[in-house]
Amino acid sequence: MKHVFAAAAILIAVGAAPAAAQDYAPERIKKSVTQADLFAIVGSLGHQVLEQGEDDQVFVVAQTEDATNYFLLGTACDVNDVPGCQGIMMQLRFDLPPTTTFETLAKANLEQAALNSWADFEGKTLGFTRYQVLDNGVTMANIRENVNVLLALVAEAYPVAAGEQ
Repeated sequence: MKHVFAAAAILIAVGAAPAAAQDYAPERIKKSVTQADLFAIVGSLGHQVLEQGEDDQVFVVAQTEDATNYFLLGTACDVNDVPGCQGIMMQLRFDLPPTTTFETLAKANLEQAALNSWADFEGKTLGFTRYQVLDNGVTMANIRENVNVLLALVAEAYPVAAGEQ
């Protein structure tokens, strides 16, 4: 019976570790992010993680309630003696509409400077990127809000970049 309790205690401890590492604390200052931080941000938004990085890869592919997929990718990782990633590339990608042109992309970028609208014409992809630098630290709430800004602004920029407006 003693072994059953010991095994249960180990399982609880192992199960609790990832959950504790993924806690979202809005006021926590982050000078760099880890995989667990990206999970926490996605979880705080009520979104689902579809895919995640393995080993030293720091990224998640997440999905909103309305089935919009987005990427959070850690950048500038483990440089200048700072553990973790000091930047976050936030991105949405769509199938390239046939009406997207260099001109519609330029218009979208002029109208919405908080995003980078781009296209891979060979790969047939229309993308929107927002980049956040964590220099000197930002709160987890700020990172979370940057994801919200990306999602909201893409709704405005997509029709312009797609040539629908």
